[in-house]
Amino acid sequence: MNHLKIDLDKCIGCGKCAKMCMKDNIVIEDRKAKETGNGCLECSHCVSSCPKGAIELIPVEKENESLFSTIKKDKMFDGSMISDSDLQELAQAMGHGSGKYEFSVFQGELLDDFMNTVWQIMREKESEVVLMRDFGAFRDDMGILQPPAVWEGQQVLFIFTDTKENALIASERMVRKGLSLRIRGFHSNLIMSAYLFNKDRIMEYFPDSKKPLQMAYVIGHARRLIEPVFKPMNKFKGFLGKD
Repeated sequence: MNHLKIDLDKCIGCGKCAKMCMKDNIVIEDRKAKETGNGCLECSHCVSSCPKGAIELIPVEKENESLFSTIKKDKMFDGSMISDSDLQELAQAMGHGSGKYEFSVFQGELLDDFMNTVWQIMREKESEVVLMRDFGAFRDDMGILQPPAVWEGQQVLFIFTDTKENALIASERMVRKGLSLRIRGFHSNLIMSAYLFNKDRIMEYFPDSKKPLQMAYVIGHARRLIEPVFKPMNKFKGFLGKD
């Protein structure tokens, strides 16, 4: 079964998608990308790596949907940083200053170091989160510094509040404000799973926080202007299936 829709008119045969595929499901033939059918994780590495936007993930039936297709297929950023002023607008829209919330944004070397810690925690739990083996092996083999979990996003926004309900309210406000700023994002199941496994280690990065971490959003500017939206959340999901 094909998992990818490849626009051959847009494809320039650069090979980035084939290089990124962990399952060797893409080859370059006659200077065009072609799906081999070797098995697709539906991780969307190929989608986000294509410089021409030539690849789309074909939706599958709900009952057969994989873990990664539900959370990664719509995530494409243009690689630019969100400005401090736009971040301030997001924070204000989410309720900064009300006393209910604390927000933090990681980027650059701090984000790299934090994500390395996240990966270390998850790699220690590979026996419990089997699919992490594929991602960990891929990262090691490719020698990439930025974990694929952030999907070209350059910043992660953390929401700290006393209840999940408050966090959902803040995220809904973020969605609405993000529309006007051409900002999109997605809740990082990887980060929150690492938090569940080892809260103390994750919270070492937030020594001044007085509230529990409830959500972590990878954020960035949308690559395409036609769909500059966050993926709304109606519940919390993680690799462990915990709500």
